[in-house]
Amino acid sequence: MEQTAQDASNLNPLAVALLVVISLVVLYANRQNAVGAFLVAAAFIPLGQQLVVFGLHFHFLRLLLLVGFCRVLVHQELEGFTMNLVDKLFVYWALTGIVCGIFRGPSPETFGSAFNALGTYFLIRILTNSPEDMVDHLRVLALVVLVIGACMSWEASTGKNPFHVFGGVPEIPADRGERFRCQGPFRNYILAGTFGATLFPLMAGLWFQGGSGRRRAVLGTLGCVMVTVLSTSSGPILCFLAALAGLALWPMRDRMRFFRRSVVVMILGLAVVMKAPVWYLIAKVSDVVGGGGWHRSYVIDQFVKHFSEWWLVGTSYTAHWAPAGEVIAGDPNNMDITNNYVVQGISGGLLMLGLFLAMIVCCFKIVGRAVRTDVKGSLDPKLLWTVGVALAAHCTAFFSIPYFDQTAVFWYWLLAVISGIQQCENAVASEDWQVEWGLDAAEEQHAGAEPPH
Repeated sequence: MEQTAQDASNLNPLAVALLVVISLVVLYANRQNAVGAFLVAAAFIPLGQQLVVFGLHFHFLRLLLLVGFCRVLVHQELEGFTMNLVDKLFVYWALTGIVCGIFRGPSPETFGSAFNALGTYFLIRILTNSPEDMVDHLRVLALVVLVIGACMSWEASTGKNPFHVFGGVPEIPADRGERFRCQGPFRNYILAGTFGATLFPLMAGLWFQGGSGRRRAVLGTLGCVMVTVLSTSSGPILCFLAALAGLALWPMRDRMRFFRRSVVVMILGLAVVMKAPVWYLIAKVSDVVGGGGWHRSYVIDQFVKHFSEWWLVGTSYTAHWAPAGEVIAGDPNNMDITNNYVVQGISGGLLMLGLFLAMIVCCFKIVGRAVRTDVKGSLDPKLLWTVGVALAAHCTAFFSIPYFDQTAVFWYWLLAVISGIQQCENAVASEDWQVEWGLDAAEEQHAGAEPPH
């Protein structure tokens, strides 16, 4: 469901002014506010705002990333930063996409997408010092989603998208029956709804954290519900329901291994008794809630059947997969791929898909350990649980749509925050070792001691 990029600069004076203000905040504010400002810009400024130089597309997001890394260098904020497993998997995943893209035929977007991913992930990763910083980010996102929800309400009632003034989104939204499919600043109504649905569990987590954040949590939850519903899309609704189910599983947190195995057994059982492949369950659900479930099942079916075409370095031609020859407008070589897991495979082969899944599995393990061990007691375990629920909500959304707009920023933000939780776990483990052996950090450095093997 990729949309073609514009070939000319598109600079709205209001968007430029907002970019300048946010750039100053990113440069000079503290780390928490710098990340918050970056997330505000990512949410409110559509990717249609861009500067094109010698055929290279500098979306406002990319310009802001350059500003962010200037800040990191000036303030020497790389000191003490160390790579962990999630960081390495993310780098390998992005580099695999670049290498496989070069083999298939390089394009500016091959490198641009990798820059967006690596830049966003590591800027947030570097500027997020501790898990507590996530709470500050959520306070900002609560207001962001409330404003977007209010704007989408205006869009639903008037039939005009207020974010159209920035460019990159249509003035008149699409409709389904008698209802508009509102999209706000996002490039697609499904992505707009997905933003609200995946943020919802984190708003619940902000409530569980307590304190002054509870008022923001209520406002943020209201915004999430508005954004999800006003998108008028079944994918975000199912994602929202998956988040609700995840929150309801909190009492079973100590029996999740049994739950996961039960789900696997159930899926295998259905695969045995069903006449069609098990992924056509998506079409069955769509028959109940509406939406394009059959197409999503069909995409997975074609992905499996054409394994030999994409497993090595991906593929740049999927038009022959399409039912009745239906391809993307403006791209006659490809059908509409409405599945992010499939996109990973056709972008970088089996290796890129495997690394993507490995990142997700690793993040689930980190969150699970954090819930059990209560990292330094700094975050409520229920908040940490909602981080895992948000991760699961994204994994559910990936069956409906790939992230081809600023929605990807909030996916990378979540991965970076979870990676930071692992970093804190490592620090706690190091401190526990020092206490156990009667050393503090200064003594260890002075003595040059090393942990026992």
